[in-house]
Amino acid sequence: MLREVKAKNPRTARILKAREPQLIEAPKKTLLMHGAKCPQSLDTVLKTFHSLTKPNSILFHKKNEKIHPFENVESLEFLANKNECGLVVFGSSNKKRPNCLSLARIFNSQLLDMCELLLLPPADGEAIPPINELVMHVGSGLRPMMLFAGSPWDDPTSTSHVMLKSFFLDMFKGEETDRIDVEGLQYVLLVGAEEPREDLSPVVHLRWYKVITKRSGHKLPRVELEEIGPKFDFKVGRMRPASGDAMKQAMKQGKRPNVDMKTKKNISVDTMGDKIGRVHLGKQDLNELQTRKMKGLKRRAGIESDDDEDEEDFEMVDVDEIMEDSEEEESHKRARKE
Repeated sequence: MLREVKAKNPRTARILKAREPQLIEAPKKTLLMHGAKCPQSLDTVLKTFHSLTKPNSILFHKKNEKIHPFENVESLEFLANKNECGLVVFGSSNKKRPNCLSLARIFNSQLLDMCELLLLPPADGEAIPPINELVMHVGSGLRPMMLFAGSPWDDPTSTSHVMLKSFFLDMFKGEETDRIDVEGLQYVLLVGAEEPREDLSPVVHLRWYKVITKRSGHKLPRVELEEIGPKFDFKVGRMRPASGDAMKQAMKQGKRPNVDMKTKKNISVDTMGDKIGRVHLGKQDLNELQTRKMKGLKRRAGIESDDDEDEEDFEMVDVDEIMEDSEEEESHKRARKE
């Protein structure tokens, strides 16, 4: 059950308001920690994740002997809330579960869901080199182009793949924006999945590729991918999915500033967020329309217009008579002045 916190002062109210669902969420910070035993290969995984998620990640080098994610989550929740991190990656190794990587998400200061990945040895038999021997020319703060290869990622019934896809997207997607600089697209993150089997756990492959553009003789350059960094192969272990109510609250989005206008009559909001209003005008009576007062448009006494008839009778006006009358009036005016 989710904990409900009430504000006791204005400062707490502002903090709680900032933690409410937003229309555009800020990127989640990742907390990476070592367990009591963390081999060199697992240390390479943690440092690689840290280098690719900067500045939205924090790496703890000190060993944590009393943290066991699937047994007790209080220490995990305390450290995540203290450092304001929504994701936790914990690496540990023991005899029963060697090279274990635990991924956890925190929502509302509590554990939301958790997944376990077991690092497999490389297929070629070579050990994973330490991070200082790897060459990954990737700028800090750059977002990768993520590619999920394999049919299990599109299967909604596969709980493990749905959870892992959500984990990797939250970790590497960075800040949401509607404008992307082409020069910032420097590397590709490939997450491959094998076909699931009943007797074996799903296997996930992580590969990194650098984007290289070359001359092609045309307007668009020729794009090539160069493999960089280590190769990681994981086997999915234990899982602790989120409850339905908690996931529903975590997926809740903030309202638009003018979303209440949708309930008003003849007022709507388009897809761009602009307010659109419709105005209905009554029937106009053209007889009451105010026009310019001209002598030729005045009606004569005793003559009335009939709007119901299809044809209207108009009186012919002699222009010479009007001109003579105007000349006589002007002559009288001049005589008075003299």
